[in-house]
Amino acid sequence: MTATPPARWEGLTCTQRRIKDFTLDDNLPDLGTPAETSRRHEPVAGAGALEVLPIEILHEVLLQLDLRSLTYLRLVNRRTMGFVDALPQYSDIIRHASNALRGILAIGTGSWISCKALHTSLCTARCELCGDFGGYLYLLTCKRVCFLCLSLNDVLLPLPPSHACRKFGLKRHHLADLPQMKTVPGTYSPNRKKILKSDTLVDHECARLAGINLYGSLAAMEQSVLQKQARMLEAYNARQTGRDSSGRPVRARRRPPALDPFDGQSGNPHRFVAIARVPWLDRASRRVERGFYCVGCEKSSRKPYHWRILFAADTFEEHLANCGEIRDGKHCTT
Repeated sequence: MTATPPARWEGLTCTQRRIKDFTLDDNLPDLGTPAETSRRHEPVAGAGALEVLPIEILHEVLLQLDLRSLTYLRLVNRRTMGFVDALPQYSDIIRHASNALRGILAIGTGSWISCKALHTSLCTARCELCGDFGGYLYLLTCKRVCFLCLSLNDVLLPLPPSHACRKFGLKRHHLADLPQMKTVPGTYSPNRKKILKSDTLVDHECARLAGINLYGSLAAMEQSVLQKQARMLEAYNARQTGRDSSGRPVRARRRPPALDPFDGQSGNPHRFVAIARVPWLDRASRRVERGFYCVGCEKSSRKPYHWRILFAADTFEEHLANCGEIRDGKHCTT
């Protein structure tokens, strides 16, 4: 059952803004009409050692599997497919977050995300960073997030490996075990920026923590990175004014790249390549909530009135209490 705003809020809320985000799920291929499961043939092969496990233990084992392994297991034969499909949490994912599962497999992050983790995020209502209602999942680390955090917070900006190494003082081998992804070519961000080829990106926060672990502290990491950057700039400036043995000016090499290139925020396509729009599933009531917008905030770009903030019923009650009732399309504080 999909939840809708209560009737008393008619005219105060809307379910869509006149803008498209162009996230990962907008760039996945259309699968067409799914086959009818009722026409599947009965399995003729078994599932090996899995057959002897009590159903409760089997379900717990499958829940802990990473999504890549679970998908491979499902493809072994009809018997293992039946085991996976009978898992209640997997059924919830297929019904309400199939785009997230497809996105995870498409960008290659399934090895880092378990079935349980994805289901937990599906059943989490609020953004893990700010506490607002979260209408999206960040599929590199399976976080529930809101639009403002995914478009503004550095934690949710995946980085090219070269940038991560430069920013956090790492070598390429330090990134080997960190969550990383391959971009799906397509159109991303509300600004409709094109990504033409598949590139590797690494999770920002995991790379930052790897740098802190390598240097022992955040301060030590930042000091080392700044010192290296200063040496590179010094060498570049020296070459700018240098001359060779015959007295001719030396052509300087390219200026060292900045530690933090221009972001672009909501116009940065890298902020949307690991994002899927996923509703919240209320475990208790089994209701599905996609969130809605406040009509009174439609022309505001500052919190707590920002026009991109999504609400559920409980968070909208808080919003009205904090910002005032809505009259003639605007909040009234008196």
